Amino acid sequence: MSGDNPATRSLPWYPRLDGLRGVAVLLVFVEHFTYNEVIRSFSPGMIGVKFFFVLSGFLITSILLSERGTAPASLLARRFYWRRALRLLPAFWVAIALSAALGIANMRSDAWVHLLYLSNVQIAIREFWSGGGHLWTLSVEEHFYLFWFPIIILAPRRCLLPAVLAALAAAPLFRTAIPLGASPFIEVLLPGQLDSLAAGALLAFTVREPALAWLDRLLLRPAVMWGSVLVMLVMTWAPAVGFEDIAFIRWVLVPMLISAAGVCIVRSCIAGQDPILAWLADPRLVHIGKISYGLYVFHYFVPQAMFLVLPPMPEGALGMAFKIARLLLWIAVTFALAELSWRLVERPALRLKNRATPRPPASGADVAG
Repeated sequence: MSGDNPATRSLPWYPRLDGLRGVAVLLVFVEHFTYNEVIRSFSPGMIGVKFFFVLSGFLITSILLSERGTAPASLLARRFYWRRALRLLPAFWVAIALSAALGIANMRSDAWVHLLYLSNVQIAIREFWSGGGHLWTLSVEEHFYLFWFPIIILAPRRCLLPAVLAALAAAPLFRTAIPLGASPFIEVLLPGQLDSLAAGALLAFTVREPALAWLDRLLLRPAVMWGSVLVMLVMTWAPAVGFEDIAFIRWVLVPMLISAAGVCIVRSCIAGQDPILAWLADPRLVHIGKISYGLYVFHYFVPQAMFLVLPPMPEGALGMAFKIARLLLWIAVTFALAELSWRLVERPALRLKNRATPRPPASGADVAG
């Protein structure tokens, strides 16, 4: 959900990936800011989040594969988790501190839950969305980092691809419990989201392993990519119109289709060959992708803070004008906070990445997931 300085990357910089990250966070905005059930029936927020996870799975796995064997595992672990902390914690801490100071999102009582990256566990146990509910995605990412590093760095190489495939299959099986009667809120736990992250991880192997060249060629076919996007959109909307077997489609099939479309789009962005996706490299969208982590972390708190100062919504036609003005205000404040966070908090923290641990023989620092 974030971007790094191109000068501090160990992986090539793909502008279209930053643009895709920008699109993903804007999709989350559409769901969380519009309060429109027709729009929400297309689940734009879910699409955005799962695209984030696919990107993260690809980038993190690529980083770990590039550093595997270049230094002792203890050194690699210190460097990896140090960089993750520098990238993710500063803006996260600022958002929690501001929310607690304003007395919103139950942050004065729940701050410890979020700081320990237990937001998703809290949601699964309580079975409702809290005022800091969007932080569940950060908890999923953190839990992924904790168990994915030892797998990629320490497991025998012959076990790596089977581990990715096992993770890819485990999440749909886990989510099958929901149509069978389990709480839908278990989806926010890592096992419920692991297939999106594993799909990105599989792509990291696909672009490296000659044995997977056939899959790489398949993903690069425009018909496959656009077909996957079309199927994703159709099936994402299907539950909203009463499609039969709705529970299985919504909780098991649709997340898989979103991840598949995300993989195809990410692979196309890496190749940079599809002229239809050239707009993803637009500098304005790339910048949105660069500050997307701050946009995501702060956006859910902004309406809650604004409700403290905004007047009650008027009735009738004036109410619609008020809604539009309020929406624009939320967007403006969120972008202002994210821009300040990037310039004053996140970017300065990124400059510390290489100060705590020696650099590996292969070059560089990392790309944020």
